[in-house]
Amino acid sequence: MNSNDYPSARRGWMLVGILVAAYAMSFVDRQILSLLVEDLRRDLDISDSQIGLLQGPAFGVFYAVMGLPFGWLADGYNRMRIIAAGLLLWTLATVMGGLAESFGPLLVSRMLVGVGEAALVPAAVSLLSDSFPPQRRALPLAIFTAGVSLGAGLALVLGGALVALARDGVEALPLIGAWLAAKQPWQAVLVMAGLGGVPLALLILCLPEPVRRRERDAGDDTGLWALLRREWRLFVPLLGGSALLYLFSNALSGWMPSLFIREFGWQPAMVGLRMGSLILVCALAGNVLSGALATRLVGGGQANGTLKVMAGGAALMAPVAILAPLAPAALAAQAGLALVYLSMSLCFGVATASFVAVTPGPLRGRMVALYLLTGNLVGLGLGPPAVALALERIVGDPGEVGVALAIVAACSALPGALLLRFALAPHARAARA
Repeated sequence: MNSNDYPSARRGWMLVGILVAAYAMSFVDRQILSLLVEDLRRDLDISDSQIGLLQGPAFGVFYAVMGLPFGWLADGYNRMRIIAAGLLLWTLATVMGGLAESFGPLLVSRMLVGVGEAALVPAAVSLLSDSFPPQRRALPLAIFTAGVSLGAGLALVLGGALVALARDGVEALPLIGAWLAAKQPWQAVLVMAGLGGVPLALLILCLPEPVRRRERDAGDDTGLWALLRREWRLFVPLLGGSALLYLFSNALSGWMPSLFIREFGWQPAMVGLRMGSLILVCALAGNVLSGALATRLVGGGQANGTLKVMAGGAALMAPVAILAPLAPAALAAQAGLALVYLSMSLCFGVATASFVAVTPGPLRGRMVALYLLTGNLVGLGLGPPAVALALERIVGDPGEVGVALAIVAACSALPGALLLRFALAPHARAARA
């Protein structure tokens, strides 16, 4: 396929920008709960284990399982409509969470957020793969993945601002201010966060669908499993390593605010502003750097260049992930976590590109969905609950969040980085083929 057959660079990068905004919005609605932990425990009288359930399996299981059917839809149907429908579902489900008065309805809302967000990534990766030629694909995919970092940072920065607004000044908002003022602050935060995604969903619904690079054929539905069986030496360590790194990533995202609140006495708004800003800078830098490095390596003839960057980021992240949560002072913890988020983004920035590089065009939506399925079943299903379990059963002190995070990092980030190294040689062979 000639590069001239693809959409113009301007149109392609406009699509990247819109999809990054959607990805960032998904992470705001997903991660904002981490700033509300203490309020939820108090107002709903729930335990750390129930908080871990809300942050992990309640969202993660549905997000992971629904990824496969959405990936199948993305390989054959209008991807813009799939993304818009998913966005509307998860934003309205976030608003539903803000209306909850007990643990049960909040649990259901998190499940629906997971279903809606499952529609985004398989369709988005398929769209971007049809908008850029292979030799220029790593950077836009890495920029799209930067939506994770942007959303994680915005969830804290915007979440902190919304917490402050909900506590003092929400009644000044037009139309809904008086109604929100009668709610608990955490409820007002969820309602405001959810409503922000509705205009973006309507915008995406109006965008044209790019031309697919290849038509589906009758054998495509079984092609994915044949590929996995044929290249098991590649996909077992690649999927397994990614899943273990996901586990630590989600554990850190879910409990990092509680680390600063419980161990260093910070207020949620302070955590949001300081750590959110730090994540935005470091993680965005890591994503852009990962895409640029991978583009250079692949352009220089290294077929597994994307995975080399991913494995290098994981190798840098693993030891720092264990040490940073154990820092005795807030400043040292911030410095360590800045390096963790930089290296984590270096790793995950090219993760989807690493899978796309070894997957035929008609199977990419389902392959990315499978990557998300394994990553999120392990990462979201076990990550946040693992920290809660370590706090309650191993550490025995709810104030020692850092120790629990270090334990989880040692059991996940280190073996995850090793597995990615095992995948390098088979990835190079498969990418050339």
